Amino acid sequence: MTIAIISDIHENFHNLILALQEIEKRGVEQIICLGDLMNAGVAKILAAQDVPVFMIWGNNDGEKVDITLASKREGSSLTVSLNTYDFLEFGGKRIFVCHYDDLAKPMAKSGEYDAVFYGHNHLESVEEINDCWIVNPGEIAAMKTKRATFALYDTNTNGVEIVELADAVHLKTPLMEEYFRMNAEKMGFRSAAAFGVEKANDSFIPESSTVYQSLKLSAETAKIVVFSGLPGVGKSLYVNQFKQLAQSLDKDVTVIQWDVARKAFETPEISQRFPTGDSLVHNGLKLSVGMWLMDTVKSWLSVNKEGSGLLLIEAPLVGYRFVELAHKQDDASLEAFLTGDTCQFIVPIPSEKVRKKIEADRKAQVSEDAKEWSGAKHSVMELLWKMICGIANTMGKQISMDSQPPYDPDIYEFVFRKVLKHRHLIPLHIEEIFNIAIKNENELHKVGSIQANSETANKYGKLVMDLHPTNETIDAEVNDWYNT
Repeated sequence: MTIAIISDIHENFHNLILALQEIEKRGVEQIICLGDLMNAGVAKILAAQDVPVFMIWGNNDGEKVDITLASKREGSSLTVSLNTYDFLEFGGKRIFVCHYDDLAKPMAKSGEYDAVFYGHNHLESVEEINDCWIVNPGEIAAMKTKRATFALYDTNTNGVEIVELADAVHLKTPLMEEYFRMNAEKMGFRSAAAFGVEKANDSFIPESSTVYQSLKLSAETAKIVVFSGLPGVGKSLYVNQFKQLAQSLDKDVTVIQWDVARKAFETPEISQRFPTGDSLVHNGLKLSVGMWLMDTVKSWLSVNKEGSGLLLIEAPLVGYRFVELAHKQDDASLEAFLTGDTCQFIVPIPSEKVRKKIEADRKAQVSEDAKEWSGAKHSVMELLWKMICGIANTMGKQISMDSQPPYDPDIYEFVFRKVLKHRHLIPLHIEEIFNIAIKNENELHKVGSIQANSETANKYGKLVMDLHPTNETIDAEVNDWYNT
């Protein structure tokens, strides 16, 4: 049996097609992919092959949901593992596959396997340890070595061969760049920057800034990062910046944003019971999407406790928007993780000067009768701030509520420390006004947030309906959102 081992494709469709053509010529009977697709489109190509393909996750795979769906389609040749490693047997040979190189040698030395294949560092390597092959097939992408290679393993002869592709390219060709520039949005490619569609790095926070250093430390040390806080404090901006920073550190980032995730729950079935207006999200819908979130977090942790995966969540908390993350969980293992140092809640807290600039920009950017703007209008920002002051008073403060209370960063931090008393809170004090031009806040929400499909949304909606036959119990729970 001849097996082809490919790894680290990184969206290089040109080289992948060359490799698959060569694999077909050589009569390969099984393909093993060691991860790092960078794009769900790669999975669709692998799923369409005439020979079976087995894939493990890397640390740069793209939209995991879309990749998994590609493997589940009728007639798909692709099987996706749950992990970044797995144990296989083909042609009577015991094989261990992993994405990370640090697992490879210990497993080869164990004496349990005939061959160990790994990827991640993009460097082809063939060694033999205790009659066990330990092989890195190199990279399809040709981005690090400028060479595109894969490995062949013959189970009959126990032989290994590295195949270098002729006419390989370093990720881009003029034809590809032009085509993807014209069609990337329509095709829904996740990493448009890789094809020159947009700038790969659009950072506006200087590396010398204390804000940058704080975000970098979280990107290096956390498994789950949650950006919380009021509208009008820069959450969406910092989610964008954090994702860029984390990916530059080779993190495989999965994003969940409240404003994106909750829209999937506006199905006809849910809307019959929990209707949502132009500017009002029904409290029953909030409970439904929150229930989905917590199950999604548990599922993500089951796969990503090890490795370089990072879950990035934008959760306002205010008004029961993903506030479940702050609630103590009945699941002891989940609660232990959420209270630990690797789950970090970042709350941007602008100074009075920065808040005034945000308010002025918001007034200039969006009128009170606007229908398309994603962020809160200025009047909503004032309303929510007054609500926070009222909550602060229930917690012991004595703020005059006769008129609109002035913004106070100390009061803001005080309330969120109370709400997040069970969690690892990192206040991100914003003293600087960064130079950034946003034409439309919708652009800030295009960071690849995952969503439930309509069937899943309806399932959670029905669970909430069964738990709450009337809206009175729903409203009572939601109105008490800050008592965690």
